[in-house]
Amino acid sequence: MPDLFTPAPISLEEQLPIFQALSSEFRLEILNHIISRNGISLKQLAKELLVPPSTLTPHIQKLTACGLISVEEEAASHGTQKCCYPKMSHILIDFDIISNRLPLYKAEIPVGQYSDFNVAPTCGLATTSSFLGILDEPKLFTHPESYKAGILWFTTGYIEYMLPNFTIGNPDIEKIMLSFEISSEAPGTENDWPSRIVFSLNGIELGSWVSPGDYGDRRGRQNPDWWFDFLNQYGLLKVLSITTTGCYMDDEKISSVTIDDLQIDSQSVMKFRFEVPAGTSLSHGLTLYGQGFGDYNQHIRLVIQYRKKQKEGEFH
Repeated sequence: MPDLFTPAPISLEEQLPIFQALSSEFRLEILNHIISRNGISLKQLAKELLVPPSTLTPHIQKLTACGLISVEEEAASHGTQKCCYPKMSHILIDFDIISNRLPLYKAEIPVGQYSDFNVAPTCGLATTSSFLGILDEPKLFTHPESYKAGILWFTTGYIEYMLPNFTIGNPDIEKIMLSFEISSEAPGTENDWPSRIVFSLNGIELGSWVSPGDYGDRRGRQNPDWWFDFLNQYGLLKVLSITTTGCYMDDEKISSVTIDDLQIDSQSVMKFRFEVPAGTSLSHGLTLYGQGFGDYNQHIRLVIQYRKKQKEGEFH
């Protein structure tokens, strides 16, 4: 089953468990409670829905089995309790991909596997076991074990990644999609801390998005035990798409730059950059969360979709 970001062209039949889970109005109500609170205990969920926990059990099992939610046992004031968390931020059904089975290339890039940077404090990197060197020292981004980082942050500047593009043949690229967990960067944390983050590919600006804050009101669900409570805890899962009609952050268009404007093919070197420009009222940094940190336990995910080859004798 897919989790948070799955643009792969799987058949409708393979998605049947999700459709079945969503066919119940009661399960939709359960899912709405879980998503709106970004997680809730089973006891509290039963209380809010005015049903006994035993009534919830088969519905929770169905939502868990298809990957829509996860159930985790957590410490409570008296023993432990089971809590439900959302595993999907959205579901995208692209019938054109499904029907035409367009070829895809998929990859994951660890947040520490950057190829270039220029950052200003506050800044730092950490693996799931420790910080990499001291904090607020930009030169530590050259640390020989930076590729192991599961989280990084800085106030202004940029971090750049070489996107892999290992396909056979030379098909034209139709769409590029990137998924990542991201937030602003405040000294400590600050949920209301808007930061304008600019995205570019090979030096061409794709658009920008304003991160609402640097979240620290609770612990990130994936953070290691040693991670301090006063530090960045979790971000928002975002999907950036570069298409034939423009660039989109989730469903919102952020620019009119198209995939054709970028003149990229399967042989191209692709340098993707996250940047926070200095000197503005929204220069409030960024934090990237990878596996082992934040809420979603994922690397930066890349999907490249290629155009279907035109058959001999076909004309547009």
